[in-house]
Amino acid sequence: MRTVLLVALVLFFRSPLISSTPPTVAAVLFLGNRSFSTAQLLEHMVTREGSKFSRMQWIDDLNAIRDFYVRNGYCFVEVAGDSLLQEKDSAHIRITMNIHEGERLQIGAVVLQGNHLFPDADILGHFESQAGGMLSSETLERDIAALLNRYEQNGYPFAQVSVDTLLPYADSAGGERLRVHLAVTEGKRTTIEEIRVTGNKETHADVVVRETRISLHESYNPDKIAKITARLNRLNIFSRVDPPELYVNDRGGGLLIHVEEGNPNFFDGIIGYAPAQQTGGSGIVTGFVTVTMRNLFGTARKLDVRWQRDESDAQELGLQYVEPWIFGLPVNLAGGFSQRQQDSSYVQRSVDGRADLLVNESLTLSALASLESVIPSSTLSVAVVQSSHTATGGLELKYDTRDDVLSPTSGVDYVSSYHFGSKTTNGPVQSNDFTVQKLSIDVQFFAEMATHQVLALGVHGRERSGGGIELSDLFRLGGTNTLRGYRENQFLGSRIAWTNAEYRFLLARRSYVFGFFDTGYYFVPADETNGISSSQEMKYGYGIGIRMETSLGNIGVSFAFGQGDSFSDGKIHVGLANTF
Repeated sequence: MRTVLLVALVLFFRSPLISSTPPTVAAVLFLGNRSFSTAQLLEHMVTREGSKFSRMQWIDDLNAIRDFYVRNGYCFVEVAGDSLLQEKDSAHIRITMNIHEGERLQIGAVVLQGNHLFPDADILGHFESQAGGMLSSETLERDIAALLNRYEQNGYPFAQVSVDTLLPYADSAGGERLRVHLAVTEGKRTTIEEIRVTGNKETHADVVVRETRISLHESYNPDKIAKITARLNRLNIFSRVDPPELYVNDRGGGLLIHVEEGNPNFFDGIIGYAPAQQTGGSGIVTGFVTVTMRNLFGTARKLDVRWQRDESDAQELGLQYVEPWIFGLPVNLAGGFSQRQQDSSYVQRSVDGRADLLVNESLTLSALASLESVIPSSTLSVAVVQSSHTATGGLELKYDTRDDVLSPTSGVDYVSSYHFGSKTTNGPVQSNDFTVQKLSIDVQFFAEMATHQVLALGVHGRERSGGGIELSDLFRLGGTNTLRGYRENQFLGSRIAWTNAEYRFLLARRSYVFGFFDTGYYFVPADETNGISSSQEMKYGYGIGIRMETSLGNIGVSFAFGQGDSFSDGKIHVGLANTF
């Protein structure tokens, strides 16, 4: 193994550097490099074109280039600054490096020292760097990183692995091989003995601790710790969650989690206006308001209140309460009540309950149950619907990977559910029982197509099958949350589907302008009693809109048209979403 740094030093000190001001490097040239490009070699140098020349840095760069070659199996490399030429004005210098790469050696053996948790054969069996192959610094670094990750997964976060020596030796056939010595320092096995929470003022510390899903005395696991930030952010009660910090004291390992509380309550309101359908008629003002309290008493309990007015004489009210982590398990229990007053035709009430198993930060499995009753108006001479009671049970699957709730730029939001049960009608003469099945699916996909441009696609469907389908059983389609360009809940069907496509141009993180195109389909089953045949129809809507983050909250305005609408038929929706 030979080195000609002395030659480089002699040439360097003989160079005519007269000016006290460091010259500027005009060029860095390499001669003799065959295995690595000039760009690859420059990555390991500080001295480069346009930088100020430093004598000591240039010597360090020579050593760095040589070390790079050695780490890739060129143990006999020679690197020399054969010429150090200065321009006539003494303000610029041109550097030439001569490289003699020499023979590249194959790996003869990889020797481990200091490992106890994993035996040599186990470690080397996972390595890409194997005897008989060529040494590559990138490959060896990947091997070491993978080994360190295995140590972390087994509770050794402070393990260290380094290249101790690279030694050429003669094999039995007289050829030159390379022995790679790796030094392993495993450190002590670390368990989580305590979790400290800072920055919380209203939220109880145990709320944060349980969301980590880490039990005391369990081994350190980097994968579980990496998921803590996402889990806490999905509670929507913190404005900031710092990555957890691992520390060690006399009791063992611990985690420090710092949070900053935001506004845990959420308001979402929309006001819509649809022009009159007939000349001389009046337009319809619709409204939708949701108020969600997401951190009652600092315990992450939730209360949701919803009100909707979709016609001049029809409105809906709903309540839902969520009790999180029953018996310390990742299971939420929720109960709700809703009532719809459909003009003077009927009142529809439902009570529902659900148990949500929080599989992980993205996946939730739920068991569902509901009881529904329909009470026809006693003021009508002929009832529009019969008095009925419906009981169903079912399952729901939810998968959510969106990076933001209000303005996602990536991710998928998927929800599907299935209900099965029975419906009992109480007619004037006799009662009837019918089997009921309901299927629901919602998929939203978000992708950043270009810088500050996001494509949002949604596909939704609802279907009710079985006997005894009446007006109160039909799904509603149309309006700001489904098929824009039409009145709220304008269409009814036992089977409905709609798509929403938006192309958004981001002005800020939660501010954007967008154009949209919606399609919708509904199917109405036949009513043989009243001699009404089945019907189905496709519709589409389109328009433009804007959402802006302001001091009042996130304000949205959209202008939508339905199929065949003129400009005067456009529907306007104004919404406000805010935390408090």
